[in-house]
Amino acid sequence: MRDRIKLLLVLVLVGLPIAGRLLWFHRGWYKPPEIPEIDESQMALPLPEYRPLADQPLETRGLVVIDLSHDNNLEIDDLTPLRDRLTARGVAIETLDEPSHSLESQLRGAIALLVIAPTSSFTAEESDVIADFVEDGGHLLLAADPTRPMPPEEEEGPLDLESIFFPLSAVPAINSLANAFGLVYFDDYLYNLVDNEGNYRNVKFTIFNDEHSLTQNLDTIVFFAAHSLHTDGIPLVSGDKNVLSSLRSGETGLTAAALAANGRVLALGDLTFLAPPYHTIADNDRFLSNIANWLAAASRQWDLKDFPHLFAGSVDLVQVGEGFLDSRLIARSGTLQEVFHQAQLSLNLRAAADPDHDTLFVGTFDNADLVQKYLATAGVAIVITEAGEKEVDEPQDTIEIEGLGSLGIKGTTLYIVDRSADRVVVIALAEDGEAAFQALDRLVSVDFSGCVHSDGLTVCSKGEVQKGLGLETDGGEPGQPPGEAVTAEAPPRIAPRSEAEAAFEAQTSWLQDLAPESYDVSSQAGDTYTYTIEMDTSQDVMWVYGWCTATQEQLAQNLDNISLVFTLDGKTVPLDSFVRLEGKFGELECRLHYALLTDWPPGEHLLTTEVTFATAINDGFDDFPAGTHVYEYQVHVEEGSA
Repeated sequence: MRDRIKLLLVLVLVGLPIAGRLLWFHRGWYKPPEIPEIDESQMALPLPEYRPLADQPLETRGLVVIDLSHDNNLEIDDLTPLRDRLTARGVAIETLDEPSHSLESQLRGAIALLVIAPTSSFTAEESDVIADFVEDGGHLLLAADPTRPMPPEEEEGPLDLESIFFPLSAVPAINSLANAFGLVYFDDYLYNLVDNEGNYRNVKFTIFNDEHSLTQNLDTIVFFAAHSLHTDGIPLVSGDKNVLSSLRSGETGLTAAALAANGRVLALGDLTFLAPPYHTIADNDRFLSNIANWLAAASRQWDLKDFPHLFAGSVDLVQVGEGFLDSRLIARSGTLQEVFHQAQLSLNLRAAADPDHDTLFVGTFDNADLVQKYLATAGVAIVITEAGEKEVDEPQDTIEIEGLGSLGIKGTTLYIVDRSADRVVVIALAEDGEAAFQALDRLVSVDFSGCVHSDGLTVCSKGEVQKGLGLETDGGEPGQPPGEAVTAEAPPRIAPRSEAEAAFEAQTSWLQDLAPESYDVSSQAGDTYTYTIEMDTSQDVMWVYGWCTATQEQLAQNLDNISLVFTLDGKTVPLDSFVRLEGKFGELECRLHYALLTDWPPGEHLLTTEVTFATAINDGFDDFPAGTHVYEYQVHVEEGSA
């Protein structure tokens, strides 16, 4: 009993203070406040303003090259909007995917180059080539982005967490090219804590250089993390007092886009605004169209080294000189047409130049009357001494070039580019027919080694000495005459038709290609046209005869009155040993007969092609009398060359 009383007393003594404390501090029972229901219709979310532009492009022509050869940190769709805008303007687009030792040739036909988010540096040679490209009038677009650093290297083994979480900046890569134009990208990012597009690094820009077409009709653009720039040229897009740099403390009025090199280089501190869907926010889409217009409007100063891009539109290929159209020109016209087609140009073989078309003339110095006015304009005079007037001790057949002096015709090729009369005329002249067609080949390959260029005039030389000219005024001792001719033991092999067709397709040399002789007028009754051919060793050669007319009807009428006889080392070769090719070559209707000759035994060979006109004929350009004319090929193959 006593124990219970003691326990109760303890509980009372402990409970009284607690109860007193509760009573003293108690202020009533808790009643939760009333919470009003949320009206979602009244909620206003800060959404970005999208302003897609209805683009109205003006169609132009040209080629834009996108550099992807410097480990560019790009996603697959980054440039889709810009590519679409350029395509809508009629601009062709090519990508440079691998580092090239011939960057100059890659840019030959381009009007603009895009270098976006590179992460490997440009070499000094590449920078020089691009600087020359810009100097010639090409446009260069540079873009870098703080969110596009150097990607981590892919290596076997454990992950390199440092390169993943702390990647190296790609700013040195873009500066390796930008610095050549007085531009510097800072390794920073711009931000605005006061007025931004939902994030402090999504910076709004409203300060533009309104005098340039690139910023025409812009009110606000948004860059999504951007580098600041320094330029010796024109700041295009600048931040207000609230736009700051993560690196350049205290500076305001920072530049995010700039022009340099007399307005031919555009540098952008952001890439993201070009990519979908960010390109439609604010006036970004209009800025994108302005950039596309600027790229497409580039105007290069083309010269002969940019062949064939110095032409525009339709081009006529015309043989300089009257008479029969050289069949070698027909054969080469196909290759030339393909080269022009790749440059978005058209080339047509014509008997005479259309004054409304650009023109490519090809011919020889001794028959250049057709282009005399262009020679005179370029300050060029060709002096050809007639056979009866030649004196042994005097230099013969020269080219007089104003400001350069006299050159021997031997081994010399002359190119003239004339841009008067609102069209482009290119003239290629050489000492003989074969050299003239080699001049065309040089244009196709754009190989001007051994040439000098000056004010629309290019002179190339094989380095052959002409007696009485240059340092070698003494012609020296004459060479030894050739030994006694030795008749070959057997004729060359006439290859099967399939081999001949493949060789013709591969543009194997024709017999007359190997001879020094050329004839401006041929197919005249009673005449023999002789070609002398020296072979150091046996080689495959095409034996060809062709006839062309202006129309298909004229071709059929002419061929009804033409008969052919081919002989090889004294024996007649059946006509069915030749492949017959008939069709349209340029603007002409032609029929060719050709055979492939191979395995030439050493010694002398004689081939003839006898062409007989049963009646006088007209090919649509000239009249040809009835009778027989002969093409004679004297071929010497060195002993021991079989």
